[in-house]
Amino acid sequence: MDSNKQPVLGENSAVLAENELLLRQRDFLLQLRLMDKVLLQSIANSDNSINFCDRLVKQVWALFPAVVRPCLFWCDKDLTSWRILNYLDWPECCSSGAGEVAHPPKSLVTFVASPSRQFGFENNLSSRLDWADWSDVIQSYQLDECALVSVQDSHGGWLTLGLFSSECSVTEEEHFYRWAIEQVLHSVDDWVRAMLNRQSMDVILQETTDKETGLLLPHAFNNAIDMMLKDARRYFQRLAFVTVFVKSNVDVAELKHLSDTLTSTLRDNDLLARTDEREFVMAMRIAQLDDGLIVARKIESALLAADPAQIAALNEGVSIGVSFYPEQASHNRLYITSKAAAEAVTEKTGYRLELYGQFVKNIEDAYSL
Repeated sequence: MDSNKQPVLGENSAVLAENELLLRQRDFLLQLRLMDKVLLQSIANSDNSINFCDRLVKQVWALFPAVVRPCLFWCDKDLTSWRILNYLDWPECCSSGAGEVAHPPKSLVTFVASPSRQFGFENNLSSRLDWADWSDVIQSYQLDECALVSVQDSHGGWLTLGLFSSECSVTEEEHFYRWAIEQVLHSVDDWVRAMLNRQSMDVILQETTDKETGLLLPHAFNNAIDMMLKDARRYFQRLAFVTVFVKSNVDVAELKHLSDTLTSTLRDNDLLARTDEREFVMAMRIAQLDDGLIVARKIESALLAADPAQIAALNEGVSIGVSFYPEQASHNRLYITSKAAAEAVTEKTGYRLELYGQFVKNIEDAYSL
């Protein structure tokens, strides 16, 4: 063979090997996206943590059939009570039929007790004294390595996923599986946090008022305005919907004073909520369009009269937008048009009414334009 061709063949082989690796990585990432889809659906359905963890373990098994054995641990905040949640996969390691672990490996406890370490990696398990209690299962499945990720739950306990595998003898295979395991660890960390956040949000959704301000929470406001709209349609009532936009960030210390100022402009059955750091929404029944103008001026006067020493954010100004039902027939349209009216304000602090696609300061202006 021509000696000049040998380097070319070597280069071609390297390129082919690299392309093959890239294709394997692509295929694995596509599988990982399928796992993401399943876990996203579980979170969207508000599945409890046990069902979520069961789905998580099954998805990891599917990613690494016969290569990686997932083990999902839970322990309390004191790291004294340990359980394997998928205990049916690890009966040899449990001290009871419910998955309790009497003697967790010391290095596992140390990893969980070090939250600054996002991920951990244990190797040479078969020769490690702290894994001696697991020697039977380690030998049985020829396990030698374990990759770890741990996330703290809302009660201070810890969910820890261990991905156990044997040592790869082929360097390329070892690199691929370590890369794949790293992808899974990052995904699991994100998904467990998302599940915990959803659980916290489910608790919040059962509440109706903000603890800091006493105002309605957005979901409670949405439910109340929907009921108000149903009554308005049934009894031919008018409604005014107000968006109040503060042009500067509101400190936590100022928030209560600002909320109290806005609350002082309301009647008993009117609605008020904070939708984000700088935006408030209000809704109230009115008898005629002119009442919406009265509402806007009342809010403007209250804000201008507020003590700037208590609410420094008012120094940058406030925009007030008002829209009306039945001119706008839905909650969504009321919000969009009132927000657009607030954005049309050119004064430092002022208001605009949205009527028939126009932003005006007086009802008469809507008919004269």
